[in-house]
Amino acid sequence: MTDRDIEKYVRLYHAMLYRVTFSYLRSAADAEDVCQDTFLRLIGYNGEFPTDEDCKRWLIRVAVNLSKNLLKYRRTHGEPIEISAESAEYPSEITAESELLSLIKALPPEYGAVIHLYYYEGYSAKEIARILEISVTAVTSRLSRGRRRLKQLLTEEDRT
Repeated sequence: MTDRDIEKYVRLYHAMLYRVTFSYLRSAADAEDVCQDTFLRLIGYNGEFPTDEDCKRWLIRVAVNLSKNLLKYRRTHGEPIEISAESAEYPSEITAESELLSLIKALPPEYGAVIHLYYYEGYSAKEIARILEISVTAVTSRLSRGRRRLKQLLTEEDRT
């Protein structure tokens, strides 16, 4: 993989990876760290990707795994994990994309990530299952539960 390829992938996929990692970690600093670690893994990757889409899937898989590993490390070592909706803020350039993102950040990470990949990145349930290494049934279940929770949040927001 050439330096030019790596630059292209960083330019193409950094914002998307940031949103995915942020949906897990709920911390701008942690999400940025995981994105950088993901691209460092890309630099060390010896293979070639047949298409840009293959690279994108690989990057998402690595970023999700690194996010989960960070959360697991913090849980096992007693470090605080800030995942409350009040403490999670999307950067301004991301918030401008959609008002729904502010509600998606209130969802548990497993729902937020699946909803983001399905609606914002355009992956099918089967593709998400492959990326996240879970069953298609788990993906559809998380999508359904996530939608239900989003609907509740929208209803609560309308009442206020």
